[in-house]
Amino acid sequence: MERPDSAVSTDRLMVLVVERDRAVLAGVSDIVAGQPIDLEHCAEVAVALVMLGRVSPHVVLLGPGDGRLDPIDFIGIARSDDPDLPILAGAGADAAEFAAGAAAAGATAIIPRPYRAGELLAMLRSLAPRPERLALRPPLIDLGRLRVDGSAPQMWVDGRHVPLPPMEFSLLRCLAERAGQVVRREDLIEAIWGTGQQKHSNTLAVHVMRLRKHLSGDADDTDWIRAIRGHGYQLTVPEAPE
Repeated sequence: MERPDSAVSTDRLMVLVVERDRAVLAGVSDIVAGQPIDLEHCAEVAVALVMLGRVSPHVVLLGPGDGRLDPIDFIGIARSDDPDLPILAGAGADAAEFAAGAAAAGATAIIPRPYRAGELLAMLRSLAPRPERLALRPPLIDLGRLRVDGSAPQMWVDGRHVPLPPMEFSLLRCLAERAGQVVRREDLIEAIWGTGQQKHSNTLAVHVMRLRKHLSGDADDTDWIRAIRGHGYQLTVPEAPE
């Protein structure tokens, strides 16, 4: 089966999502919202096989399921028609048998499900016909009480919109991408000022205090951002106050 080269000419990616779980499908839709990615969806494998010829996707995102034709059958049939079609099989921690079967049938890769925005977008980009021309924007980071925009310098704390200066935004993105982990000072400095800018080491603490104030109203509040002496800083999302 010959797939159209639309990703080359229009810098967009066509993804066929074969998924029965509406919540998972909604999550995928949210992840690709605003991205140069077009989704086609179906719940049944038999219908998905027909859609392969109709929409000619660049990538298939396949979830587990059952029926007269199951997702493993889909991989085998699709592979016989188009050996090079990228097929991502999404498998949760409780779907080890499906993951093993999909890999044996010829899935391009197995990806954890429910899908995480950064991981899914990176995988889809790597499978695009011209990855370098698929201009993906950084995904929004959703940490519950805290949501960080993907590109615009802004965040939401408990639903409250907070515009941020560019440097505090870069600092927050770097911390939020590794929430719960200790991020080295060197990595934070590089995220804000670029490589080879360690002269800004003393200034980093100032931007951390400013970001704390944006988060909680108190520059000395360590509930959100803690300094780990000799290592760096750690962002955690505290429980909402009663």
